[in-house]
Amino acid sequence: MATVTVDRASTLLGHLVDANIPAHLWGAPGIGKSDTVKALAKGRGADLVDIRLSMFDPVDLRGLPTITDGSTSWLRPAIWPKEDKPTILFFDEMDRAAPAVQNAALQIVLDRKIGEHKLPDQVRIIAAGNGETDRVGTNRTSTAANDRFAHIQIEPDVDAWKDWAYRANLHPLVVAFVSFRPDLLHYTLNEQLKSDRSSKTRPTPRGWQDVASFADHPVDIQADLVASRIGDGPAAEFNGFAQIFRELPSLDGVISDPTGSAIPSSPGGRFAIAIGLAMKADPSNYANILTYADRLPGDVAAMLAIDATRRDPGLSHTKAHIDFLARNKELFQ
Repeated sequence: MATVTVDRASTLLGHLVDANIPAHLWGAPGIGKSDTVKALAKGRGADLVDIRLSMFDPVDLRGLPTITDGSTSWLRPAIWPKEDKPTILFFDEMDRAAPAVQNAALQIVLDRKIGEHKLPDQVRIIAAGNGETDRVGTNRTSTAANDRFAHIQIEPDVDAWKDWAYRANLHPLVVAFVSFRPDLLHYTLNEQLKSDRSSKTRPTPRGWQDVASFADHPVDIQADLVASRIGDGPAAEFNGFAQIFRELPSLDGVISDPTGSAIPSSPGGRFAIAIGLAMKADPSNYANILTYADRLPGDVAAMLAIDATRRDPGLSHTKAHIDFLARNKELFQ
């Protein structure tokens, strides 16, 4: 099984779809499996038929029986792709489905049909599951079933997540916190149990996306909302960091006066202002931002430059960036 980041998984899926090889994504809840498949379909202009197998019975895949001229036939299910056009047939929660439902889905994977219903030629199949280690009511898939797929395990990766976060224009508070505490991007189930056995939730990439949606809420409301989504322990750390973030110097003020603006005294504050500036960087202000970066600790300054160019690759060709690299060679060796 290939073990990769979510971005790499997207690339591999594209090649497997081109080769018409069914793919199976594995990974913990909230790590981005479903979003990866949705983005793949959207990027290709393909229809997406999203089937949560844990909610299905076998008849939902095969269709209801009917008697015509004394013979039994099966009505085509409403979910069945009808037109021969680019389509992703996505069997989500494969390992949470009942064995009989798994078997029905696997006949579709192997034979591209079930009963008399055949898949149109342009339909491609992707499945996803959480895996047994996540203990989310899974049913073991058989060796024969596994042999019908190319398997990709998605593991959390902070750099890959930040690439996505910048593309999605996620709130800089959340990006800054995950940069400061990368170990809190994703908790495994065991890490959650060690942290708080009573917690019903834990940090995941999907959870941080939700946290970003209420990053600008009033402080007292925000604190409880964050705890409701990622658990009390991680939320306490995030909310403390959020207070530091709210007390930062004005980013526009830093850009207009990079040599005179204050440098935050705390490590968290320095991470926060670096991410905030990276997210505001453009060709017109990048030189001033890097002038300020020269006053930050080396690792934070390097992160600022790396993240600014990660968000806008064109900045790497500017004179300001080239000069910054030249005078800080030791940071990038």
